[in-house]
Amino acid sequence: MIDTHCHLDMLKNPKDVKESVEKLDYLITIGCDKQEIPKAIEFANRYDNVYAAIGYHPYDVNDISDKELEELKELTKKEKKVVAIGECGLDYYRDYTPIDRQHYFFERQIELAKELNLPLIVHSRESPRDTEKILAKYAPLPASGVIHCFGGDMQMMENCVDMGFYISFAGNITYPKAENLREIAKKVPLDRLLLETDSPFLTPQKKRGKPNKPSNVYLTRDFVANLLGLTPEELEKITDENAKRLFKIGEENNA
Repeated sequence: MIDTHCHLDMLKNPKDVKESVEKLDYLITIGCDKQEIPKAIEFANRYDNVYAAIGYHPYDVNDISDKELEELKELTKKEKKVVAIGECGLDYYRDYTPIDRQHYFFERQIELAKELNLPLIVHSRESPRDTEKILAKYAPLPASGVIHCFGGDMQMMENCVDMGFYISFAGNITYPKAENLREIAKKVPLDRLLLETDSPFLTPQKKRGKPNKPSNVYLTRDFVANLLGLTPEELEKITDENAKRLFKIGEENNA
């Protein structure tokens, strides 16, 4: 099983890291600010089955300039286990960062992903139309990308799939009030479907109230499989194959 999006450096309990690395085939840990980027790379270099994605979250672009993006490019070229750019994108939920600044650095990181031929990990919260509009300027991306922890509407899902993106669901799809996400998940083409934890956030309903961890991706797998009328093993095979294809991870890609 693959967790396509987690934040290993944010897990408070080292036992959760150890358990998850041992239970999962592969994990992609995310570094999305100045402090997290080196930590994500450190985790990726420490464990054979951990890879890193690095970029700047929309909440953190107040503290960067084009200089940091140039450094990000050089670091990505140097570090062989960096497999994606991001997470980056738009977040209108909290008024942390001016919208024009979010747009600017989102576009610059899309350009960087295109230049480096790496997939893009997109964060979009309460910004579906603007996210679509910006992505459409650059689509299709040569190495594709994923709308992580999908929280948009049906229109956004359909438009992003048409632009070549994958759609990833996290533990919040299991929440009682997430009926809209469940209806969207039923419409995602199976060859574009991914699963993630976004741990330590968005713990699946069965463990809600506790910090999330990558090994909880199995709970989301079981829930989504039931939703789609598949066995957990069938869904795991589908989403793992999608993840390997998108991020080019796995033995066959790293021989």
